[in-house]
Amino acid sequence: MDETVSPAITAMFEQGQLSELDTAALPTFIDEEGLAVLLFTGGPKRVREAHDVAVALREVLRDYPGGVRAAVLQPELEKDYQEQFRVITPPSLVFISAGKTLEVLPGVRDWADYTRAFQRYLGAPQQEANA
Repeated sequence: MDETVSPAITAMFEQGQLSELDTAALPTFIDEEGLAVLLFTGGPKRVREAHDVAVALREVLRDYPGGVRAAVLQPELEKDYQEQFRVITPPSLVFISAGKTLEVLPGVRDWADYTRAFQRYLGAPQQEANA
């Protein structure tokens, strides 16, 4: 395994849960309607923390199948966009809809922080709504 890549991020790419954006693809990703989540990993020096955030993201995405678009920027581009998306401390999850940054969750958080953030924008997960 490449020690500069999180196994959770690699698996999410392979399963189609996460895409990687370049400068050309970013505007389309952020301007689409619906909830989008951009994961700022912080690069290779933050692999452990980025892995923890990616695991949380992967698990929450399972609760909202097809309801969220998720992506990471190409690593060399992250610093160029931190200010635009109000990212102070990577890793961070940036919640975006229709071109607007809704919220930034910096660092590794409690599980409840992730679930509450998604629920603010998407409501209760499908299985909870049907219970």
